[in-house]
Amino acid sequence: MARTLALFDFDGTLAPGDSIVSFVRFARRRGAMGRGDFLAVLGCTVKYLLRGMTDAQIKTRSLRFLHALSPEERESLAADFVKEALLPKVCAAGRAAVERHRRSGHVTLLVSASTENYMHLVSDALGFDAVLCTPLEADLSVTRNCKGGEKARRVQMWLEENGLEADWGASWAYGDSKSDLPLLRLCGHPVLVNPKKALKRALPGAEEVHWH
Repeated sequence: MARTLALFDFDGTLAPGDSIVSFVRFARRRGAMGRGDFLAVLGCTVKYLLRGMTDAQIKTRSLRFLHALSPEERESLAADFVKEALLPKVCAAGRAAVERHRRSGHVTLLVSASTENYMHLVSDALGFDAVLCTPLEADLSVTRNCKGGEKARRVQMWLEENGLEADWGASWAYGDSKSDLPLLRLCGHPVLVNPKKALKRALPGAEEVHWH
């Protein structure tokens, strides 16, 4: 039997801002990231904004400080970050939407370009069936950024791996930016959450909601 899916982006959709930026700032405040690393990330951010670095490259550089931490310290930092800095920012309306889909028996997937070192904790806390996000390689680098078309590909792969078929016409997707278009276009019910202008132009007539 084909299943109804509910696909949620995270950054800008369920919570405002860019979570990896928040993670870097949190790590710096906690003393887990040295001043040199922090200043280097700031410099690379300027380069990234000028299109001199890819998404994968800036994420790899931002997380380089994790090499100096033990696995236990990394896990503790991620857990504290999610509990103290990330979950409090999740929109109440977003939480309610996830719960509404869960009660309806829909398969709920968190599909995010943010990295797995903390996104799996967000997924567990919000009650998603699974999280599809940017993985970290064994050396903690990022080579497969879960953004744009990669989001749609990862959803299709997850369905195949779990022996599930989607009822795309009945399914829902929530996103805020043009990079979410491939995800939104999969589903019969695309919902634009606090959408950026480029997304509104790309999907005219789609349902639009404003979560705070």
